[in-house]
This record gives sequence, structure tokens and C-alpha cells, in this order.
Amino acid sequence: MKQTIKLLGVLLVSLVLVSACAVKQDNALTADGFSKRDFNPMLDGRWIGNGISYSPYRDGENPDMEQLIAKENVLEDLQILGSRWNLIRLYGADPQHQQVLEVIRDNDLPIRVMQGAWISGHQTDQENQQQVDTLIRMANEFPEIIVAVNVGNEIFVDWSWHKVKDMDQVIDYIRQVRSSIRQPVTVNDDYNFWNKPHAQKVAAELDFIGLHAYAFWNNKTLDVAMDWTLDIYNDIQSRHPEHLITYTETGWPTSRIYGDGSYEGGLIGKAGEDEQQVFFEQYNAWVDDNRIISLYFAAFDEEWKGGFDGDNPMAKAEKHWGVYRTDRSPKKLLQ
Repeated sequence: MKQTIKLLGVLLVSLVLVSACAVKQDNALTADGFSKRDFNPMLDGRWIGNGISYSPYRDGENPDMEQLIAKENVLEDLQILGSRWNLIRLYGADPQHQQVLEVIRDNDLPIRVMQGAWISGHQTDQENQQQVDTLIRMANEFPEIIVAVNVGNEIFVDWSWHKVKDMDQVIDYIRQVRSSIRQPVTVNDDYNFWNKPHAQKVAAELDFIGLHAYAFWNNKTLDVAMDWTLDIYNDIQSRHPEHLITYTETGWPTSRIYGDGSYEGGLIGKAGEDEQQVFFEQYNAWVDDNRIISLYFAAFDEEWKGGFDGDNPMAKAEKHWGVYRTDRSPKKLLQ
């Protein structure tokens, strides 16, 4: 009996040591010895890396609402998107986006997801931790649907409203997530973060890099927008040669404010459905030809974004990045 107890004790200690070693290797502090997880989204043997960013909010709805969005509306959205895209990006780990995952599962939709945790400098540590904990639960609850996760969206770039100053805290979040799930992990941020030396510290913790770059917001005209978009991609790849670079946000708006004294009002790029179609077709061809993983921004226009101040708030670009209008009708590029 004593020998049996002793043997069980030895086996238990051995299992703990093996698990500890596995976790340690999976969460190496630097790129040396860091085993990256592959991100190559496939469905039934077919590459589905050309995806789109999705938020379920319709007119009169927003992320702060307590009432859950109607499941039939989410299903309608996903059926619309699923006819063209099989990979979508979700931004928050919360009941609204839990419902999106449930709709995909319950209706056996051919859609895979990059699931995000919404981290913000305007949230408490407890709120940010809740997002992280929920992200972990979601990734483990929907392992066949969630194919990658991101810990934060534009939380490091200097101009971000919800910038997080404590990089070490976010790295701790990344390590918590990565040690608890099997999907590849990233942070999605603007190129003006990824091109800074201190970005290397975050990159060393990630399986791949989620890149945002908008020619429109960077005061480019349509005729140079695609060249600029490609140059940004190549520049970030050169700075992070060991990482897969994915375009997790880029696009072109169909409306904007002109000449009102704001930053947007002073931009030189023209907005409209014709302009969006030109950019989309150029970008989409490059993505498909080079198998660049992309989450184009965005699926649907969103009335709640950009605020309601100014003389013509409903014309603001923030509300008009979708390839579909708020009523779910397709814009010119999809007609």
C-alpha cells in the first residue's frame, strides 16, 4: 500500500513538472525558444483568410446597451456575410459577441472567427481582466469556431482614445490568454505602433501581428492609396521579419465631413461608393493573389460611431466604412 501511494506521488509530481515545462515553453519571455502557433485559416480544406470585420449593432444600437441584440438580426447578418466571407473579426468578449458565436454554432454556419478582448485605459483593471477571462472561456467553449484571438484593439498607438499606458499589464494579459488556450494570439494595432522600437517587446509575446493602416486617415488620395497600403505592410514585415503580418483593419469610407475645421474636414481624400469600390477591388485582388490574411473594415455601416456633434454628424466617415449600409443593402462594390 505504501509503495502504491509512493508511486502515485511520483507520478503526480512528474505530471506537474511536465505541465510546468510545457507552460514555460509556451510562454517564453523572448522570441528565443518561443514556439509560434500557426495562423492559416482554412475551412473544409479551403483557405478563408480574406475576411471582414463585423459588429452586430444596427441603427439605435451600440456597445453600451444592456439589451441583447435580436438573434434573428445576427443570423441575417451572418447569412449575408457568409455568402462571401468565411472569416470574421469580433471586437469584444461580452454577452453580445457570445451570442454571435452561439448563432454560428447553432445554425452550423460556415464562418470562423478572430475573437477579441476589448481592453481600454478607460476601463478598470477589473473590467479589463473580465474581458481577458471571458476571452479565454470563449476560445475554449468554441474551439472549432474561434481560430485566433486578439488581446486589445489600438491600445498602444499614441493617438488612441483608449490607449493603455501599462504595457507590462497587457503583456500579462497576453500570457494569461496564451497559457490557457490553443489558438494563436495577437494584438491588433496601428502601424504607427508597430513601427516603433518598443513594439518589439509586445511582438515577442505574439504568434502573429495584427496590423491596421488606413490611407484615408493618413491623408492619402485614392490614386496612391493602394501603393501606400502595400508599402506599410512591407515596412512592418521588415521590422518584424519573424512574424506573420495580417491586415486586421483597412478600408475606404463612403462619406466624410469636408472643411469644418476638424482633422477629418482637412483631409484630401474624397469619400464615396465609387472611391470605396476602387480601393476595395485593388486591395482584394492583392489579398487573394498573395494570400494575405485580412479582416477588411468593415461589414456594415454603424450609426453610433463618431459621435453626433457638428453641423452634419451623420456624414462623418466613422459611420460609413461598411460594404453594406445600415439597412443591410449592399453598396456599389457588391452590386
